[in-house]
Amino acid sequence: MTLLKRKRVLAAKIEATPGTAETLSASDAAFNVYEVTVQQEIEKTPREGQGSFGHLPSVSAGHKGRITFKSDLGWDGTATEPAWADTFFPACGMVKSTNTFTPRSEVPGTNVKTLTMAVYENGRRKLMRGCVGTFRLVCETGKQAVIEWDFVGIWETPTDVALLSPTYPTVAPLRYASGVTEFNSVAMACQSVTLDIANTMYLREGTAATNTTGYIAGCITNRRPTVTANPESKLVATQDRYLIFRDSTEYVLTFEIAGPSSSKIVVSAPKATLENIQDADRESLITDDLTFLCCQNGSTADQEFSIVFTP
Repeated sequence: MTLLKRKRVLAAKIEATPGTAETLSASDAAFNVYEVTVQQEIEKTPREGQGSFGHLPSVSAGHKGRITFKSDLGWDGTATEPAWADTFFPACGMVKSTNTFTPRSEVPGTNVKTLTMAVYENGRRKLMRGCVGTFRLVCETGKQAVIEWDFVGIWETPTDVALLSPTYPTVAPLRYASGVTEFNSVAMACQSVTLDIANTMYLREGTAATNTTGYIAGCITNRRPTVTANPESKLVATQDRYLIFRDSTEYVLTFEIAGPSSSKIVVSAPKATLENIQDADRESLITDDLTFLCCQNGSTADQEFSIVFTP
């Protein structure tokens, strides 16, 4: 049987117990995602033979894998967050309170979660469990905003399973075309803005009688969230970005993605500081290539930034 690449479906479900696979169904695949890739990352330990240049069969190390994909920001503007946010954010260390997602410095359990994920490929299934991830929210002016996801987890042996038939969301994706984009209350005219949570993902090693993979589950052990932007330059009198950069002064950084009926998704960093500034241009307009570090909010932990769904 010849397998078609376009006939593939991604499914994901939050695990009740980190590292214990959940049963997936069509309802767990109701996402609009693109450019899905799935790959084993199993290292092989070579073994040299004796008496010649020959080699013995290599031995597999820990069974791990990676899934990457993109999704748009489909949302109907109501007080109910979309399924992609409620599923993928918790496995990236983002915890929801009402309509607000903020990062947490925790191992998976009550708040932070792990996922069972699978890619169904025209009759073949590649499944991973105990998955944790990181993401980049990429916003280009006038275009639909997208999230680039990267998950690692415990690789299970692929099996033949029929392709799922989910009911996909029909809500339109959101565009980065209106709303506030500003630093220290000064508007920034940007061609693009990107939030990179930059999680450090780690698979916990361990063995058990029923576990031959060498891993227990994934966890996030660090993060360094940054925002990159390329606004038009300002006079020093309007905003002295070089002085802010030199002194590492912290200010509020905010950008918004407008939704339907006056709703919006607001990304905000209360203590952002400039980590880098480089001269650039855009069609002969002077611009600044800026990198902001989302710093700790004083003595309040886990508030470097927030993603707020405002109905």
